[in-house]
Amino acid sequence: MKVDLEHLSRLANLELTEEERKLLPGQMEKIIDWVGQLSSLATGEEEKYHQVDFSLRLEEDEVQPSLPQDEVLAMAPEKQGDLVKVPRVFREK
Repeated sequence: MKVDLEHLSRLANLELTEEERKLLPGQMEKIIDWVGQLSSLATGEEEKYHQVDFSLRLEEDEVQPSLPQDEVLAMAPEKQGDLVKVPRVFREK
C-alpha cells in the first residue's frame, strides 16, 4: 500500500520537514500492515458488536458570575487594548 503523505499532511494541516517526508511513508505503511493483521485474529464466538447508548444527557444551565475583565486581562500573557491577544489559528490564503 502506498501512502500519499502530501495528501495526508494537507488534510491534517501539518508542515513536515524533509527528514519527516523521508521517514514517515515507511513507518505509516508498517502501521497500516500491522492494523491489517488484526483482522485475521481469531476472536472466538463472542459478540463482535455491542449496542451503545448515545442518547444525550442534558443538564440545566447554571448562571455563574464570570471574572471581572481587569482580572482576566491581568492574567493574559499578551493583550491588545481591552482584548486578550491569541495566536492566529487559520492562515489567510
